[in-house]
Amino acid sequence: MSKSNDSSPLNEAIAKRAYELYLQRGSVSGHELDDWLEAEAELSRSGGEEALDAAPVQPVVRRRAARSESHPPSNRRV
Repeated sequence: MSKSNDSSPLNEAIAKRAYELYLQRGSVSGHELDDWLEAEAELSRSGGEEALDAAPVQPVVRRRAARSESHPPSNRRV
């Protein structure tokens, strides 16, 4: 699993299904990895098409952190 591709539609669908599994178990924490792996397995068995169709694609909004006085400026030349 690649960290650079965490916002892919497939990962979004896996996260959604893993959350559903968490809720089905009564919202008991401590099984996050199990839920993720089960969701991943379910989606790979089904080909993932249904989950991808159901999962809305939302744009990722990243905001640049405000530069505070506590951080010295970079020494990088422009």
